[in-house]
Amino acid sequence: MHFGAGPEWSLGQLGAAAAAMGAVLLFLAALYLAAGGFSAPWWALALLPLVTIGWAGSAAPLVYWGLMLYGWFTLTPAGSFSWWSLPAAAGCVIGHAATAAAASSPPAGSFTARTVTRWVRHAAVALLAAVPVAVLAGTLAGRALGPAPLASVLGLVGVALGLWLVRTSPPVDRE
Repeated sequence: MHFGAGPEWSLGQLGAAAAAMGAVLLFLAALYLAAGGFSAPWWALALLPLVTIGWAGSAAPLVYWGLMLYGWFTLTPAGSFSWWSLPAAAGCVIGHAATAAAASSPPAGSFTARTVTRWVRHAAVALLAAVPVAVLAGTLAGRALGPAPLASVLGLVGVALGLWLVRTSPPVDRE
């Protein structure tokens, strides 16, 4: 499929872009509910995966999700915990997986069933890891030690482990 004079895109790549947009909408909906609302320009960020589809192998999607996480920490009340963080984590994981899968194939390329299965498995592991972190953060939310520093450390350790896992064992077909 062509858009104007641009490169040809496969349906798999367009599906990855649609999954990334859906993930952003999921994240923004969870953020909206956790923060009690926010201004309309934040909703425009849902369209950004269409702009960055051609930059899937660059740092642009990572910077984009950094902006989204910055929004979470600045728009939600300081020191609070919301169970909406679980759907937000799902949006973040799905968005990362869709972008990373898109980067593993050229724009006109398609994904094999093996590649899709591997990416789904890695995303499921990441989502399952988010549940105990959220339970721990929810448990510590009422404690005097303050959940924000501990939850941040646990989250960063989880992100670091996930990045290390994907970096050392990337879910790419080696044919």
